[in-house]
Amino acid sequence: MILSQTKWWAPVAVVLSLVLAAVGLAQQANQVTISVSPTVFELSANPGDSIKNSFRIVNGTDRDLALTAGPKNFTAEGEEGAVNLTEEETGFSLASWITVDPAAVTIPARGSQTFSFEIAVPSSAEPGGHFGSVIVKTEPVAIDTTGAAVSQEAGPLILVSVAGDIVKSAKIIDFAAAKGFWESGPVVLNTRVENQGNVHFKPSGNISIKNMFGNEVTKINLEEKNVLPGTIRKLVNEWNPGFGLGRYTADLSIVFGTDNTLETASASFIIFPYKVIIPAIISVILLVFALIKFRRRLAAAGRALAGK
Repeated sequence: MILSQTKWWAPVAVVLSLVLAAVGLAQQANQVTISVSPTVFELSANPGDSIKNSFRIVNGTDRDLALTAGPKNFTAEGEEGAVNLTEEETGFSLASWITVDPAAVTIPARGSQTFSFEIAVPSSAEPGGHFGSVIVKTEPVAIDTTGAAVSQEAGPLILVSVAGDIVKSAKIIDFAAAKGFWESGPVVLNTRVENQGNVHFKPSGNISIKNMFGNEVTKINLEEKNVLPGTIRKLVNEWNPGFGLGRYTADLSIVFGTDNTLETASASFIIFPYKVIIPAIISVILLVFALIKFRRRLAAAGRALAGK
């Protein structure tokens, strides 16, 4: 009876596998992939300037794709470098200054298209950073897990610094190891920097790491990422000590602003490779115990021979 049930389920399982495979192939066929190059523009301008540039979108699918393009503003989302595309206007907006060509186009399968954009900076533009993007998106042809039609977007981030009364000011909010105890590397060091000025900037600095004796074992450059005005950005550095042991101190030095103001911060952490050290200590104890016991036996044997 068990054998007949097994035989009955076998073809069902085969058919189910074929159906799932067909669904997987259909989903792959519906996937839309477009990519952009370059991904970031960092530009400088004076009020009243006109800036022209271009980027390329590549169709990574095996079918023609109808695309539309248009400008949007962006703001920072969280501290990890994510951005939020928006049509809302702020003092740092850029989208209303941007025109793009073409605004609509069809890219052939595995083909590409160059998009040109122009930034017309108003003569009354506020000095400092202005942020936007040209978003190119597909017609909603892909299908998500709910069965709804979705589209894909891609586009470069555009950061423009408008000359004038530029304020460059920042502050170290926090500097610490991701945790206080490490068995081994890489040790993760997190720096949180707040931009208190009106223009984006990349913090420049280094981290000096010293061992428990106060000797510098290494110096690493701070991760350089853009920090937008009015935001906090977390910068992540990793250090792999190889074999480390004891308490370490990390000293952070960052240069900020037009007058190169130096700010510092310190953090400490402990490296203790217990999975290596504890077995080694146990092995040494066992070895010493064995030597003492063996020595006693040798002494007893020597006394016995001497008695004879």
